[in-house]
Amino acid sequence: MSRRTYFAVFWGGIALGLLWGIAQLALELVLGVGTLLRGLLDESTRFLPVETLGWILGLAEASAKPLALFLILLVLAFVSGSFAVLLVRWPRARLWLLSMVGMSAALGSFVMAHAQGGSLLVSGFVAVGLTTLLVGGLAAVTVTDDAPFSSQRRQLLRVLVAGALLLSLGAAGRLLGGLQARSRPRGTVDARGLPPALTPVGDFYIVSKNLSDPRVDAGTWRLRIHGRVARALALDLVDLRARASTRMISTLECISNEVWGPYISTGEWIGVPLRDLLLEAEPQYPVVDVILRAADGYSDSIPLSVALQPSVLLAYGLNGETLPPEHGFPLRLVVPGIYGMKNVKWITEIELVDTDYFGYWQQRGWSDTAVVQIHSRIDVPGGGSVLPLGQDVFVGGIAFAGDRGIARVELSTDGGTTWQEVERETPLSRFSWVRWWTMWRPTVPGRYQLVVRAWDGTGKLQEERERPPLPEGATGWHRITVEVRAAR
Repeated sequence: MSRRTYFAVFWGGIALGLLWGIAQLALELVLGVGTLLRGLLDESTRFLPVETLGWILGLAEASAKPLALFLILLVLAFVSGSFAVLLVRWPRARLWLLSMVGMSAALGSFVMAHAQGGSLLVSGFVAVGLTTLLVGGLAAVTVTDDAPFSSQRRQLLRVLVAGALLLSLGAAGRLLGGLQARSRPRGTVDARGLPPALTPVGDFYIVSKNLSDPRVDAGTWRLRIHGRVARALALDLVDLRARASTRMISTLECISNEVWGPYISTGEWIGVPLRDLLLEAEPQYPVVDVILRAADGYSDSIPLSVALQPSVLLAYGLNGETLPPEHGFPLRLVVPGIYGMKNVKWITEIELVDTDYFGYWQQRGWSDTAVVQIHSRIDVPGGGSVLPLGQDVFVGGIAFAGDRGIARVELSTDGGTTWQEVERETPLSRFSWVRWWTMWRPTVPGRYQLVVRAWDGTGKLQEERERPPLPEGATGWHRITVEVRAAR
């Protein structure tokens, strides 16, 4: 068989692999159906070296997940193309190979769809559809008989392959672009350029391991509390809402946030203290960790000593509204002072255990304690701004140190040589960020490096050394460079 034929089959397989991958991406993002693509994404975070994962997050930020998906789609395309060539090279094993691929694809697709909440019927349709696309496509692109019409068929196949490639790349770009936009906070600011003290729900940052988040039916949802308890509990949303509620303003920050990053928001949460439910269930000591499991298969844990603090909330509302689906409806955990990855969303199960449990991200190298670092940033002016000589310039931003509060914020306009304390707004709660500001009048033209640093409520100074978010959260002082020019 000629090299030209192999080349045509390889590109046909590539087009098919892209179509198959993008069909799964569309099922995930449009219909919320679990697919093998989700499993591949999860496994890629498990087996990537910690240093590599940290480098990708630091480089790509909101583009990290779309970039990972794009690379997975390319791998699927290459594997599909290579497998198509293998089918042509080994015609006697063709039927056996197609059967094995079909059974594997069908079983994997069914299991993933069903595991993410799909009914048996829906999961079956998904498995049949994706398997038919893959196996039928492989069978079509690898037919190489010499019948008289085969040249016409091959010409048609070339047109279809080219069209499939263009369609696949266009669809992938649209779907991945939407995923990236969803991952980047909008960042509403006030007239001075500072974020509002309380983040609007629509601006609240969103970070999730998922391609599509679970859709939980409030009518059938139940919260199970079990494990090392005397009384196992099963509560629905009506039971929880009937209990005495607690309101708490608290800031959440993603552990992957850079010191200057946007993945931090403040909300008013309403719910019930986790402590109340645990005491009602009567923990049976020894208990080390409280594991929280979610509808999307995610899990994490906090020590029992933390779970019993009155400030730890099981929240069903945010800013006076029902908790939105993207923020964990019907129930999520809110723990002041620790990073967002441990504030589990879509909770379905709470288990008390006598071992130290490592959750989804801890198994991938991230911190188990996840205590929020001292964080301060300059929001205004922006880096690279040109400022007027001899005029007052508003400089401001936010500072946050989890449940330890902020005792002091200082600004330097000369790269850290000299410092001045700045004004701080009274925080909305002891668990929320602090907005800070000062007026600065530059009297000499030139370039200036502005630097901010903060002290937490225990008297500890924000760490100057810059470290990436992985594994304990980012550290360092936020620095920007501005230019001062005389008005012309």
